[in-house]
Amino acid sequence: MATVRPTHLATMGSAHQPVVAQLSSQVTAKWELGVSLILDNWDVLTEAVNNLWGGEDSSGKRDWLAGAIVEMFVGRPETDEDDIEFTLLQVMEDEFSVCLEDDSSWVVARQIIVLRKEIIDGNFSTVDKLHAKFLAKPKNPSASSMLKEVVDPACSSSSEESEDDEEMGDAPPAAPSEPRQLRKPLEPTIDEEGFELVQKRRSRK
Repeated sequence: MATVRPTHLATMGSAHQPVVAQLSSQVTAKWELGVSLILDNWDVLTEAVNNLWGGEDSSGKRDWLAGAIVEMFVGRPETDEDDIEFTLLQVMEDEFSVCLEDDSSWVVARQIIVLRKEIIDGNFSTVDKLHAKFLAKPKNPSASSMLKEVVDPACSSSSEESEDDEEMGDAPPAAPSEPRQLRKPLEPTIDEEGFELVQKRRSRK
């Protein structure tokens, strides 16, 4: 089934291409690379991609998200951390069925804003370091990284927890500290009348 992209993201950039032309080809390339690298370093998204929570095209969805974030600045250069974080949370829920309870989405959003300013100022040191780190990473990272406190309990149920416990025998051995792993929630809850119950998003303080 084809993935339905958020409307406000899918239409970005089509009518504002001259804004992109104001950036040199080098700056544009570094900017696009930097966004992709920051998302690649986001553990929560990496876990979702490695476990194919977004389907067989999970990796492609991450690439699409990077492009969507770049496009956000095409029509709205004043895009800020809140705009980016909202997009990250929305895509994680809509495309990967993951709700977050930590502030990693805000950290990623802030990193993107800081990186953009550096690159526009001609400072490529951060993106070059990120690129070097990426090139040094193993090509096939484990899909069982240990993550702590990242899933909103409201997005999962007690039945899911029981199922997870039963399946632990097939999972890789946990680290000695046994941190909680990121888990994929069940399908949306349907009430007696057949309507989907909407989960309330956690507000960042």
